[in-house]
Amino acid sequence: MSRRMDRRSFLKVTAGAAALGGAAFPPRRSEAQDKRTLVVAWDTDIDTLDPAHFKAIGGYVTVANCYDTLIGWKVRPIKDKPGFFRSQPAEWEPMIAESWSTERDGATLVFKIRKGAKFPSGRPVTAHAAKYCFDRGLQSPGYMRLVIPSLIQVGSPDQFEVRDDYTFAIKMNAPSPMALDVVTLSNNAIMDPEEVKAHATKDDPWAGEWMKRNVAGVGPYRLAKNEPGVEVVLESSKGYWRPEPYFQRIALKFVPNEVDRVLLLKKKAIDMVVGRPGLSPKNVKSLEAEPGLKVFQVPDTTCHWLCMNGSKPPFDNVKVRQAVNYAIPIQAILPNVLYGYGTQMKSPLPHLTPGYSGTLSPYKYDIEKAKQLMKEAGVTGPIAVDLAIRVGFTTHEAASVWIQRELEKIGFKVNIVRETDATFRQVAIKGGHTLSMESFQSWVNDPWYHLVFNFHTKSKFTNASLYSNPVLDKLIDESMHETNQEKRLGSALVAQKILIDDAVWGFLWYDSWTRVMKADLSGIEKRWDTFERYYAAKRT
Repeated sequence: MSRRMDRRSFLKVTAGAAALGGAAFPPRRSEAQDKRTLVVAWDTDIDTLDPAHFKAIGGYVTVANCYDTLIGWKVRPIKDKPGFFRSQPAEWEPMIAESWSTERDGATLVFKIRKGAKFPSGRPVTAHAAKYCFDRGLQSPGYMRLVIPSLIQVGSPDQFEVRDDYTFAIKMNAPSPMALDVVTLSNNAIMDPEEVKAHATKDDPWAGEWMKRNVAGVGPYRLAKNEPGVEVVLESSKGYWRPEPYFQRIALKFVPNEVDRVLLLKKKAIDMVVGRPGLSPKNVKSLEAEPGLKVFQVPDTTCHWLCMNGSKPPFDNVKVRQAVNYAIPIQAILPNVLYGYGTQMKSPLPHLTPGYSGTLSPYKYDIEKAKQLMKEAGVTGPIAVDLAIRVGFTTHEAASVWIQRELEKIGFKVNIVRETDATFRQVAIKGGHTLSMESFQSWVNDPWYHLVFNFHTKSKFTNASLYSNPVLDKLIDESMHETNQEKRLGSALVAQKILIDDAVWGFLWYDSWTRVMKADLSGIEKRWDTFERYYAAKRT
């Protein structure tokens, strides 16, 4: 779909597709009839294809399908969901590294690179390529230069070691329980050093500008087309070290309007809708009984919460924050906003994360308790406050109305402010929101990964509540690299209790990972970072 096609024209085209078997709508006729082409509608776009830089969903999905990492998250079949798979905690599988081991009581990771794997250029994948990619992450301007020292205690490229052409080692300062998960992230994609260096300049030694639009990796797919605002096309790689995937072509169509995505599914003009959210729970519910379609959902680690800026009154008062938690009508929001595609949040940790406890929180809807806490706080209304939400986040928009009504019962005058995603993020990073609806998904399913980014004083760009507690900071610093699992998870319970007592977040819900697709699709895999890999997908 061209960006210049208005919605009325779009709907005319898709309506005509009903009589023509979907052929009138781009995807082209060849795509619609080719069983080895997967046509996907998404609500996202690509910011950059540089693994050390990307933030947008489109960037992550494209990189994840065009690049291999040293190892990957292992997936297992899901009981009662034939043809679907999901990751389990602390399970990995070989990829570019055919095996791995540890030395120095776990402080050194040693990877044996798979012999015979080649880049599209024909050059072999070696330990030198692995070192280049980790060196680049640590030294280029992207956020990985901050993540690598923090999570795996590596601060110098000298700690990335080539022992021979097919042996690569990471020498950490000390053992890190998150190390293998960090290595698995698509940010650490293995790329062809010579291809990247060929596009470097004096002012851009890591070829960041070229990497925004290009791919230089080894993976099941290669980037065949990247037309911003229109589509991304991936084609299966020739000479890939694994057997060729079933789908030889993936067409990712940018369809910004959700109504249009629903219509395309109903007309069978596409195979699947992906993205976050992709489809609202209300629309997913309406498609459950649609002939020729099926709905797949599993629990996920994405958190949604009411974000109270603790640096701004009245949310600098803990009793006000507690009152807000008692005023949230979560039992009304779950069925009326999420339609069964979510779970109540009872902790600042995701409910699938090791160390999670759902028994520590006292909060439940109790408007009289909320009023009493406001009185004890000495705060009298009406208190004017803007509640910022993002346009297109349909669950946030619907839930905000429920929250607005209940907060006004305890003394607030709530004005719902709708912002574009870009504006919302810019304001949030600067601490400009007083009250907002936030979401966060931890790419590494570890309690301390989640806690450090969301609650540590030094996490300036991700600690949206601007929470600062020296006691919690110390606990996070001490626990990040704790190798005693019992002690590590016990400390996570202490951290949860601190945050719950301080009512740092207004607890809302955890998403389910939900996809609506044609009934003949299988092989869909859910990993910890939530982003699709299409290698195992096929038609039944």
